Amino acid sequence: MKKNFGKLLIAVAMTASAVIFASGANAGENKEAVAKLQSVKESYAASLRLEALQAKNSPESVRVTGPAAQWLKKVSSEEVNMATNRFAGSKQASVSIDGRDYFAAGDGYAATLQKNAAARVAVDPYTNKKIDKASALTYADASGRVFYFESEGSYREFIGMATPETVYGYSAPR
Repeated sequence: MKKNFGKLLIAVAMTASAVIFASGANAGENKEAVAKLQSVKESYAASLRLEALQAKNSPESVRVTGPAAQWLKKVSSEEVNMATNRFAGSKQASVSIDGRDYFAAGDGYAATLQKNAAARVAVDPYTNKKIDKASALTYADASGRVFYFESEGSYREFIGMATPETVYGYSAPR
């Protein structure tokens, strides 16, 4: 009896895993975007653990729950060093190139943007399209890494991929 129960339990677990995998197949088709979203979640979790440590609480008790929209915050492009793709938290120097405004922290970074056209382009994490940083929407994760989106809809679709099936360990709000 115990042997059959064990086999039954394994069969149920394997079936449940297959169902979860299959149901997440549609949401997880954009594997690159899911991987980027996972890294955003991990950055957010690390910031929560740091906060717990600073408050003298146990970081092991920290769990990422709630809406995935908390994992990224919209930031002003003027506060982004577009040469390093980092949120600076303060207004950066404006660099005007071909009538478009880019932002950088100092002359060296400005020269990079002026001389290297590839430094002025980003890839939308959801659509994988190349977009001009000057016209992109900018969001930063908890570490200060900046993500550029071609539209608000693209951002919402990116965040909308956060489901238990696509991002390991995500817990939906109750």
